[in-house]
Amino acid sequence: MVFCSDTQATLNLSIFLIHFFIKNTLLLVRLLFIMRLSAKRFATKQMAATIKDIARKVNVSVSTVSYALNGGPRSVPDEVRDRVLEAARELNYRPNRLARSMVTGRSQTIGVVPPVIGTNAFLSPYLHLAINGIANVADELKQDILLFTRSGTTDHEELLSILVDGRVDGVIFIAPQMNRKTVELATSLHLPCVTVSGVPLEGVLSFCADNRSGMHTAIQHLWDLGHRKIGHIAGRLDHQDAILRLQAYQQFLETKGLPYREEWVEMGQFMIEGGQKAAARLFDLDDAPTAIMCANDEMAVGVYAEAYERGMKIPDDISVVGFDATPSSSHVFPALTTVRQPIGELGQAAMNSLFDLIEGRVPNDPTELSTELLVRASTSRPKEDTK
Repeated sequence: MVFCSDTQATLNLSIFLIHFFIKNTLLLVRLLFIMRLSAKRFATKQMAATIKDIARKVNVSVSTVSYALNGGPRSVPDEVRDRVLEAARELNYRPNRLARSMVTGRSQTIGVVPPVIGTNAFLSPYLHLAINGIANVADELKQDILLFTRSGTTDHEELLSILVDGRVDGVIFIAPQMNRKTVELATSLHLPCVTVSGVPLEGVLSFCADNRSGMHTAIQHLWDLGHRKIGHIAGRLDHQDAILRLQAYQQFLETKGLPYREEWVEMGQFMIEGGQKAAARLFDLDDAPTAIMCANDEMAVGVYAEAYERGMKIPDDISVVGFDATPSSSHVFPALTTVRQPIGELGQAAMNSLFDLIEGRVPNDPTELSTELLVRASTSRPKEDTK
């Protein structure tokens, strides 16, 4: 056994005490800092400035402060408004949105009801672009968005009760074919509503692309290339866009004196998987189309997938046209010929017009926006014409 000398023992004890003191001092300093910060935050919460504080500082009435901060409803002289705003900044005033909504009867929130298309609805590029357009304008107008994600599993009465309970000032319905009754009921209760790609309803602004012109231009492009055997993959026929595009396809054939062949029309449900299954059925026909007009880009991507699995080349073996001009349409190979539908602009116009309705103004945004054919690399002359 080895014993330390008294001097060594004293030195070891001193080192231990120094380490202990430093460690606990740092801990104490941290604790005091946290307590001070918490106290400051608590004091700030307890002593948050109100419009009464601003009124006292500027020596004006509370109502004048309210008018100055909210931009009305009564006018305030510029000099007074500047003083109110300066005092608000000095006092670090933060408006209480809940209190304001109780006074004004406005939530400054817009409801958005997406289409009822089953699971994974929010993977849809169409929905991405539409909601993005709505959100951009809402941000400019200092409005929030409340997205109703259970509209497909909620009955009309329950959804209506949620929409009119005061949490939103108005509603944008996107492709509301199955929610048509809800739109009608909400409008009858004087809740401001507009629709995007919906069935026209009396008293309801509906924003849509010119589907007929877009389809006609696209199929005319195939006709000009020499195609006479043109198939169509339609979307969900409980959606207005799908109905109008199918009707435009039928009308084009009629104007050209071509027969409408039911076996050349398949349902793809606006989905990639649906487009691929529809393409498989068309490719299996003894007398298959030489070109396929798809009601959206996602189904066209499905056609690409089926053609690839069969060793078919686009456009050598089959020409393909989409609709929407979603971002993916320019990234597939070969780049997809498609009809540009101004989806984001539709969302923007709907949001602007809904806000006008809420504010008691008459909207002046156009309700039907034009389309544009983007000719890319997925279309060419039919194979039999190139032999």
